[in-house]
Amino acid sequence: MAAYLISDEGNISIVLKGKQYFVSSTDGDHPLVMDALKSDKTEDEILLIIDKEARVQDYLEDSDVKIKDGCVIYQEEEVHNALTEKIIGFMRLGLPVQPLINFLKNMMKNPSFASRKELFDFLSHKSLPITEDGCFLAYKAVGNNFMDKWSGTVDNSIGETPTMARFGVDDDRNNGCSAGLHAGTLEYVQSYGRFCEDEDSTDQCIIVKINPEDVVSVPTDCQCQKLRTTSYEVLSLYSGEMEYNLANDEGDEWDEDYDYDDDDEDWDLEEHAGEDWDLEEHMEALDGSIDLNSKTPIVIKTPLSFEIDTASLDPFKDQWGFYNN
Repeated sequence: MAAYLISDEGNISIVLKGKQYFVSSTDGDHPLVMDALKSDKTEDEILLIIDKEARVQDYLEDSDVKIKDGCVIYQEEEVHNALTEKIIGFMRLGLPVQPLINFLKNMMKNPSFASRKELFDFLSHKSLPITEDGCFLAYKAVGNNFMDKWSGTVDNSIGETPTMARFGVDDDRNNGCSAGLHAGTLEYVQSYGRFCEDEDSTDQCIIVKINPEDVVSVPTDCQCQKLRTTSYEVLSLYSGEMEYNLANDEGDEWDEDYDYDDDDEDWDLEEHAGEDWDLEEHMEALDGSIDLNSKTPIVIKTPLSFEIDTASLDPFKDQWGFYNN
């Protein structure tokens, strides 16, 4: 039986295999540890709950990333411990960890040590999902015409990617309002933008995708709820708070069943394999969505095979030289 003490605040101090561990009452694993103690679980069983380092290491598959003394080590450089907590959070939710590794690799391309450190202050806020390709999503307030609110010269229409040189972005986090492309949390955007029911005058709230490599500074004046960057991609209009942890590359909530290579949700090639398929009937079913007279080529991503009855072409074979080749 493990030796342990529980403080008045509910914090647990426990000795397992000769090593002391501390579990805060606010730790997500605290209820699990309490249940294990009440059930007289063995030291090995309790250790599986408490030893986050071992749990995370078993979950990682990237050789460049290791866990040592509770910290993430990437190519022998220690990374902010918040990433370890994020990995554990993803594990609890059954989410893939590779997007966080992709995020780490992108972040380590950022040439500024200070920028890499400050970024975790920003990402500690909620509703800022990580994307599968290792970027993250944030919010931004722009004018009714999608131009930036400060200069009115930067186009933030959906699909645009505003960019500026890194040397032109203020890297001093002590300067609140300064040069750079800005984005922030939803709370910050709501305080900065002017939103009203008049569709002709209200500001727009957009969702932007940011590569951690491009982040320059996280000012402290707004409780680290905004950042300055060299570039971002405008993905969409705000349609509700992003309360999910992981997004696909298009900014939508991640779905393990989503097929990113198949744009046709109505036709399952394997399901209909071997069936007789009438092209004319299929085109009618598409309700004219494809113009056969158009000069724009039709691209078929999945290889298809056809059996064509050429008997009806026999009367014309003398006119078509290629028919006898």
